Amino acid sequence: MNYKYKILTDFSVDITPEFAAENDIGFIPMSYTIGDEEFNCDHVETEEERRRFYKAQREGVLTHTAQSSIQSCIDTFEKYASQGMDILSFSLSSGLSGSYSSACLAASEVMEDNPGVKIVVIDSLSATGGLGLLLELAAKNRADGMSIDENADWLNANKLRIMHWFMVDDLMFLQRGGRLSVASALLGTAFSIKPILKIEADGTLTNFIKKRSTKQAMAEIIRLYDESSYKNDGEIVYVIHADAIECAEYLKAEVLKLNPAAQIRTVQLSPVIGAHTGPGMCAVVNFSKPEFARG
Repeated sequence: MNYKYKILTDFSVDITPEFAAENDIGFIPMSYTIGDEEFNCDHVETEEERRRFYKAQREGVLTHTAQSSIQSCIDTFEKYASQGMDILSFSLSSGLSGSYSSACLAASEVMEDNPGVKIVVIDSLSATGGLGLLLELAAKNRADGMSIDENADWLNANKLRIMHWFMVDDLMFLQRGGRLSVASALLGTAFSIKPILKIEADGTLTNFIKKRSTKQAMAEIIRLYDESSYKNDGEIVYVIHADAIECAEYLKAEVLKLNPAAQIRTVQLSPVIGAHTGPGMCAVVNFSKPEFARG
């Protein structure tokens, strides 16, 4: 397809390979480590590659991730700008990472070197399937004929309607990432507490509900989806999991009970976000009614 502008995203996104290929989505590389081994995330990873990551976490191997570097953004932008293509680029929430700042600095430099090329960087205020859903909306807007500026304006006006409902299985991963104190993590683990998290209007992650079991936590996630969603025909819902397919299948089935016409995207969580949540994480992501928008 000969689109008038390129859509890019960093690798905090979770989308299906089929969607990426069909909509000509480009990627800004990010890196992560498993123990002492570094991996450059420059493609939509296979299920096997992602299972390897969570297997290592379960075995106690330390994992880390890094934000998009300014140079990786420059290199990616330049690839398309040198062809005279305008770029609409999405970054992981500025409340979670410095990737947005890197992309903005890179965009300024590349536009200076390529007069006439426009690069618009979107702070998604989202992550994982939320960023995936935002990309789907952006691709639809582009296909419907929206200009790059019209698309960016629409996305910025509506991105806080992307709702993320997360459940984590191992509190110690949140503790290592600074989301919980050691005492809270140990106490929660001892009592099998399953926190539910959401992304706030400023793009930060908040632990806002605590449940005593996985079953109760998943039921709460479904309640939150039910309350906030339109549940209209063809609604796109992302079900994300970190090597927890049984939980994902349960959440998918429950969403379909509430909206049989929903289009469910079941995707395994990328290592870039999984490094901070650990294995067993599950999430439902949906586009909310206006009154349920974050903020």
